[in-house]
Amino acid sequence: MWKKMPVAVAALSLAAACNQDPTGASLTNEQILAQNAQVIADNVVATPGAGTNCEGWFKRLVITLQTTSDAPARLYLDSARINRDSASAARLRGDTAAARAFRRAAFRDVLSAVIALFPNAPERTGAAVDTAIARIETFLGSREAPRIRALLAHVRDLRSQADAALASGDTVTAFALNLRGMQILHRLAEHVSYGSQDHDQVADAEMERVVLD
Repeated sequence: MWKKMPVAVAALSLAAACNQDPTGASLTNEQILAQNAQVIADNVVATPGAGTNCEGWFKRLVITLQTTSDAPARLYLDSARINRDSASAARLRGDTAAARAFRRAAFRDVLSAVIALFPNAPERTGAAVDTAIARIETFLGSREAPRIRALLAHVRDLRSQADAALASGDTVTAFALNLRGMQILHRLAEHVSYGSQDHDQVADAEMERVVLD
């Protein structure tokens, strides 16, 4: 997972790069805006005892699952363990495609367990993402921030997909898409810096590590 750099260090590093690249100044300014924007996103999901960002919040949910006696949730967690073990076995034999599929299935099992305990989790995470986007846009105002605005547009598209999935009864997919959007906002500065990355793939991998590793 990418390391988070303090704003001052990031600004100095990028400023040095700007001396060699005339187009770098725009990225420097936008990087600083993105650092502040992701703090705004983290503040939306920060709750007492649940961490200061979406990873901390979700980690708290996983801890709650580990101690639950809810039968449906326990069944989903058992399935998650089986899929995670299958992913490890596939990885050892060099079958990366199967390992990825089993790992994704394990993650969705955990999401199903969360929903078993908290049926409104998809709606609540969707509302949190919407709130974060609105607050970030208010913060940006009329500033030029094309990379940030492109990422916000992408997250809004994820929200639309999540709402469609929820309307069709696919609560797990809706929850997964909302978490993906939340994670992208949580790592907004990194996503701005590494624009060529597959933002969805990176966000999913980060959330899976929180839950499965």
